[in-house]
Amino acid sequence: MHILILGAGALGSLLGARLSQADRVRISLLTTDRQHVLAIRQDGLTVEELDGSTRCYRLPAFDAPHTLEEAPDLVLVSVKTHSIEGAVSSVADRCHAATLFLTLQNGIGNWERIARLVGEGSVLVGTTAQGATLLAPGRIRHGGNGPTYLGEPDGPPSPRVLAVVEKFRQAGLAAESREGMAQLIWEKLHVNVGINAITALTGIRNGFIAAMPVARELCRAAVEEAMWVARAKGFVIPDDMVERVLAIAQATAVNRSSMGQDVDHRKRTEIDAINGAIVALGEQLHRPTPVNQTLVQLVKILEANYLESET
Repeated sequence: MHILILGAGALGSLLGARLSQADRVRISLLTTDRQHVLAIRQDGLTVEELDGSTRCYRLPAFDAPHTLEEAPDLVLVSVKTHSIEGAVSSVADRCHAATLFLTLQNGIGNWERIARLVGEGSVLVGTTAQGATLLAPGRIRHGGNGPTYLGEPDGPPSPRVLAVVEKFRQAGLAAESREGMAQLIWEKLHVNVGINAITALTGIRNGFIAAMPVARELCRAAVEEAMWVARAKGFVIPDDMVERVLAIAQATAVNRSSMGQDVDHRKRTEIDAINGAIVALGEQLHRPTPVNQTLVQLVKILEANYLESET
């Protein structure tokens, strides 16, 4: 199986490194970060593990779709929400008729965006609690372990889902097939709502949210707004969702959230697909979400400042 990592940033690179250890799997990393590509080509991809050790993976890395050497059987989509259309379209003509697209992205609405480009029958969906931080070109840190759940957009797990799950397991990743992926995607959204914007705005790592009372309370307020919206949309959100989010923050304590890394590297964030999604749905339901609205506004101000300074 040839797996293309579409968007080989921190998490994409980590998953590519891990999956390269599965039986009969070939990995290609694709990213627009040319310095990352050049470093991997020259010295390999170095992963700093949770125990402090390091391991180097020799993987093919590309910065342009037309340079890919073979058609992928599975495209693991790891780009930001706002880049889906451009990224997926750029590799579509490099794929074959049976190529599958798997999204493990943050936020909601991602698999639907991909399906509009390649057809719903070509899309698998998933969530992962793996964490990673890009330290430098060609070097990432594994920031936290957690389960990965994979499934069809609707209905029970299919043989093709089970085949992908098996590759994850062979790679040493805790993975399960699940029905009802929409529920799991919404639960993961709560995690992102409670962690990402706060870390992006303050410069802290995930663990500080769990450790600092003021940060815990801000996290709680944002997540509780998301819980109300999710329940109003018909999802069964557990009463201990806030505690689950804080536990994940602690389990990924050394990790810098993906949105935090975007701000660090002065990139556009996914705020609209995370906290912004809660605000938009709250407006549809005529329910104020002031904490999430404030977080969105602050991230957009921060983002606009550094993006405009580079134009």
